Amino acid sequence: MKTQKTILFLVIAFIVSAITVNSTAKPLHNETATFKVYGNCGMCKNRIESSLKGINGVTNADWDVKTKALTVTYNPHVISLDDIHKKVASVGHDTDKIKADDKTYEALMGCCQYERKK
Repeated sequence: MKTQKTILFLVIAFIVSAITVNSTAKPLHNETATFKVYGNCGMCKNRIESSLKGINGVTNADWDVKTKALTVTYNPHVISLDDIHKKVASVGHDTDKIKADDKTYEALMGCCQYERKK
């Protein structure tokens, strides 16, 4: 009888703790952000968008050649917007927050080398 009460108490305690943990968890949702990424052509578009393909937390990336705007849909609980900027800059394209490494930028094809801000 004492064992049954102990087991029942443990089951109830487990259920209560599971409910408490679930009620305090952050909801998972996607956000969309748009920011400037510098580049010139279709190869730039492919490189910029490909830099985010397969990245955990990023569900879509679309760069507009004319406006230089990257629109990205991502889960902020999985990846930060700053990390997305860093990922794009890592392939040679400056963003409005992060400057690409000079060596990586200089390795881009000539048509992809945009005018950099000082």
